[in-house]
Amino acid sequence: MKSKRQSLVKSIKFQNNKTYIIPTGFGWAFGIMCLVLLSMAIGFGNNLLYFFVFLLISMALAGARYTNNNVDLFQVIDVGSQGVFAHQTNPIFVTAQSRNPKLILWDIEVQVGDKLTDANDIKIESIGGKSLHQKSSVIWIPTGRGWQSAPRILIQSRFPFGMLRAWKYFESEKKFIVYPERKGQKEIPSLDGKHADHHQALAQLTGLFRDYREFERSDPPQRIDWKRSLKHQKHFVKNFEASGEKKVLIDWKMTNSSTDFEEKLSQMALWVDLCHSRNDLYSLKINEIQTGYLNYPGHYKDCMEKLALLRIEDIT
Repeated sequence: MKSKRQSLVKSIKFQNNKTYIIPTGFGWAFGIMCLVLLSMAIGFGNNLLYFFVFLLISMALAGARYTNNNVDLFQVIDVGSQGVFAHQTNPIFVTAQSRNPKLILWDIEVQVGDKLTDANDIKIESIGGKSLHQKSSVIWIPTGRGWQSAPRILIQSRFPFGMLRAWKYFESEKKFIVYPERKGQKEIPSLDGKHADHHQALAQLTGLFRDYREFERSDPPQRIDWKRSLKHQKHFVKNFEASGEKKVLIDWKMTNSSTDFEEKLSQMALWVDLCHSRNDLYSLKINEIQTGYLNYPGHYKDCMEKLALLRIEDIT
């Protein structure tokens, strides 16, 4: 019976920010009890029983109006995030307020999705009055990477009597970049042969500038100072002092042991995350495109966005 009711509710197209209300299990039991008492009052002609039944019914109707308004006045202003990963638990920040600041809203449950259960991600005890805005976090687990629409937010309440459940949905037009899932081996391998020497030379570019010298065949072309070379009609390269900080190259070639494209992205996302958390200077290289050896939030975001939006045709 319960599964049939849930499938019926899921098949209905709910409108954004429109409030709906249905009885809870306790509400149905309360309604049946009122019908029984009303039948007894009619059968026995008892005025006191009539008064008691209509008092219960009037309380239920007042409660229904209060439950409906309690959810209807709850307004989501914005949803945001500080970084979302596919197939992992992510906090989504929901900023809300009461549309009538003079009225305090009570026991609001906020969650992601279409669940028709008692489980909820957060419960806002009250909002309104002096606290005009409330910022809370709910849990979102995206199923894919790249650009994803913000999840549907479910707002519900059973306040004050628990006889009725009022709910509505909020769907934002905002989109998030979902990063690849972070999984794989934690040990970062190193490249062999000429690739290792080449990238070791590039890693030194982040040190302090020391002097110029003439270009040698073993030098990578990226180290040529073209402005000085044109001035003296010779190829000059910059020498740098070693900065002493650890520099880590994260190259697409390091994932050649895997054949699955998504697994490679997940592995590189894990390495970027590890380097960032350890405060290592790291560089992301995919084919001929390479970032500098850096470590700050903007660099981390740029690397993760490159991985999130990468397509198979971009590396072939």
